[in-house]
Amino acid sequence: TTTKPTTTTTTTVPTTTTTTSASGVPVITKQPAPSLVLTEGENIIEEAEAGDPPALQWQISFNGGATWLELTGATYSPYNFGPAVAAQNGAEFRAVFTNTHGTTISNVSVLTVKPKTTTTTTSSSTTTTTTTTSSASGPVEAPSGAAIYEPSGPCTGGAGHLEEYHPATLNLGVALPGYKAWTVLYQSENVAGAPDCVTGTIITPTAAWTGKGPRPVIDYAEGTQGLAQSCAPSLQMQAGTEYDGGAVIAALKAGYAVDVTDYHGYTKGAVSTYTTGRDEAHAVLDIAKASEQLSGDGVSSSNPIILWGYSQGGQAVGWAGELEQSYAPELDIIGVSAGGVPSNLNAVENYDNGGVGAGFVFMSIVGLTKAYPAEFNLTEFANEAGLKAEEKLTSVCALQAINEFRDVNLSKYIEGEPTLATFEAEHPVVKHLVEEQLLGTLKVPVPVYHYHGARDELVPVAQDAELHQAWCSLGTTDDFQLAPGEHLLTDPTMVPYVMKWIAGRLAGEPAPSTCGLHSKGQLPSYARTTPETGDLEVELPGWEVKGNIEPSGLGSLIGLKIQIPTGTSLTSTDDLTSGKITGNLAIPPFKETITEFGISVVTSGDLVATGPVSGTSSLSNSGVLSVHATGGDTMYIKSLTVGGLPIPGVECKTSKPIELPVNIEGPVNEFATGSIELSETFSIPSFESSGSGLSGLLGGIGCPLVSEVASGSGDKINISTAPPAPISW
Repeated sequence: TTTKPTTTTTTTVPTTTTTTSASGVPVITKQPAPSLVLTEGENIIEEAEAGDPPALQWQISFNGGATWLELTGATYSPYNFGPAVAAQNGAEFRAVFTNTHGTTISNVSVLTVKPKTTTTTTSSSTTTTTTTTSSASGPVEAPSGAAIYEPSGPCTGGAGHLEEYHPATLNLGVALPGYKAWTVLYQSENVAGAPDCVTGTIITPTAAWTGKGPRPVIDYAEGTQGLAQSCAPSLQMQAGTEYDGGAVIAALKAGYAVDVTDYHGYTKGAVSTYTTGRDEAHAVLDIAKASEQLSGDGVSSSNPIILWGYSQGGQAVGWAGELEQSYAPELDIIGVSAGGVPSNLNAVENYDNGGVGAGFVFMSIVGLTKAYPAEFNLTEFANEAGLKAEEKLTSVCALQAINEFRDVNLSKYIEGEPTLATFEAEHPVVKHLVEEQLLGTLKVPVPVYHYHGARDELVPVAQDAELHQAWCSLGTTDDFQLAPGEHLLTDPTMVPYVMKWIAGRLAGEPAPSTCGLHSKGQLPSYARTTPETGDLEVELPGWEVKGNIEPSGLGSLIGLKIQIPTGTSLTSTDDLTSGKITGNLAIPPFKETITEFGISVVTSGDLVATGPVSGTSSLSNSGVLSVHATGGDTMYIKSLTVGGLPIPGVECKTSKPIELPVNIEGPVNEFATGSIELSETFSIPSFESSGSGLSGLLGGIGCPLVSEVASGSGDKINISTAPPAPISW
């Protein structure tokens, strides 16, 4: 059996020291070694000693020094850049020393990465042969139920080896095309290089694939699920509680196969290593390998693969994209779609701690302690309140964690209650582990569709824009799009745009890129740059509203439909904490033409809001959205023309406001179409004259006729509302 070693070798660069010149500018007295030769898996550690006043910043270049990246947090010594991977071969490092008098840059240290080989040697009296063998058996069908989450022993056979499977039935809250699904147990590799058992789901449509080439595979990484074992996506997709199912639904409807990892830490006795980049990447890539071994899913090494994920899943596929050449070069990955990416955990921590996303920061801390138990042990720094809070956190799923820890400053859970920044400064190993999860240090070798909500209240958009800049500087083809809304609804409403991009990759179209469109640090003026505190609010910023009103009076006999005017928009705030929703409906003037018996009838007028749209809303822990609201509008008829002849005196308005209902009840997965559609029955009141003088007198005659045509108690409104399109950034 071939296994990767679990130990790491530390190699250091000779110390770089400085003094100051007569002018005060730092003077480097010892340069870095000109070259550093490592084997894959060995840690890249740079050392420098710079006394006060020079400050140290390590930089790295992947293009021969044409562009240098400053890595966040790489400001102390020794600094560990993490295990070397093949894609870093040829990377250059340098130290930049700065004080108040100026800056001095060291010579370059060039990294050479040698491939890791693991062999077994067999010999006879005449020959010696080096071979790589595996003693792992084929996958075994497991009994239904929880047994597959309780492996009896360690997983063997190498990363990506399919260990067990059993059939599964999905419940995503919407009708699915015919499919076959399996819960699977497969081997992956954790951040320390040790084998680990991971669960997940593999799905394939039953209908034959009719597209070009082999059936595509969407390797989907779910958004934040929660740390309890019951939060595993494979369990939630069967229980009907998976809120992030939109991508899976859209992929199956398009005829694609789907792989969904549970990530590390959802087997019995384990805890999720949430936001540990390498763990997530390995889990994503290894389930794609495992799917090739499952009899019945029709997937082999020839099937093209798209990696796709949002939020935690965006981080996971971002890491998978950066590591795929060194960890899974055999996979035919043709693109990566990463949305709402927490690419810089320090930035996310500073943004969310004490705000609505504090629970996610706490989850990240706990996840890293599970990934690095020797270096980052929760019991060594948490107080009694912190340990009790961890117990609570590891027993709930994502939406419950948001509610439970909203606005909590996590300093209260640390002995002495220091700020998180102070704690990390006092514990450089912890600081390094957080910074080790930074994305944007390696080129993603395939095209990327990269998106984020400009009003994101949980994952700051600024740090994801920085990832875009970093990937572009490394040569990644990155198409970065800013959606108009916040975090929760950007996920399902961006699904149609991702699907369109995937279709382009499968068709062989040139991949779009927004690299170079904007400078570093630039964001639109409406982008959220400060954290959200208090209640958790979901915003609908200027959603387009389309549809029509079907009167039930005489108008129904002639097929009258009053079209909602083009340009109508809904702006609302849904407070999920208080359960209240408020908003405004902006409606331009309307002009409606109908033709009956060859005679055209033209009506013009306005729908004027008499107050805000208001009501109640809730989002259940299982991802079911419930909205019940009404908005009052008075309808004004300004003119009526029949057969080209104006009818005088027809200036009417409804005798009281029209109460337009908005009732939504269903899983957020339904929003994967990119829009919300509803049909409601309501009443259009009678019309009365809105004119004065002669117009008023004539209106007294004409407006009752309008009432006969348009008023009634069984009127129907059909509405479709969707967010504005994302903008290229």
